[in-house]
Amino acid sequence: MKIKLIVGFRRDQEHSIPADEAHKAYYLFLHPDERGIFSNGLAIKGDQIQEIVPDYQGTMGWNPTHMLDSNDWNELREKGITDKMQRILSIGKEVAQKALPQEMNTPLSQLIAQKYPQLTESAERREGATKSLKELLPKKI
Repeated sequence: MKIKLIVGFRRDQEHSIPADEAHKAYYLFLHPDERGIFSNGLAIKGDQIQEIVPDYQGTMGWNPTHMLDSNDWNELREKGITDKMQRILSIGKEVAQKALPQEMNTPLSQLIAQKYPQLTESAERREGATKSLKELLPKKI
């Protein structure tokens, strides 16, 4: 999965990065004087980032200039990509606010698994994720 850092108004002022580095992007956004380097080699200063958005084209392996149409959006929703991307962005923002600066080079998935597992649970509650009664009931009655 990929996210996009928008640093200007033109199409060539968008940079795609792995979603596993969403927390680093948010950290830089929240700390505009800090500098960061992403795994794909993009080096950027926090004050250059104007927006952090899902990169649906990059995630799906489509051409970056491809304009999403209604069929594309239907496919993204059917595959659960839109929900996953919103969850990643939400969790990435929370990790950026809570984590130590030296943890920004650790992949987001690793930080969630090792240090912040409660964030996935709270994200599911906020998004109204439903569970079956079987999941809610105790194993033995």
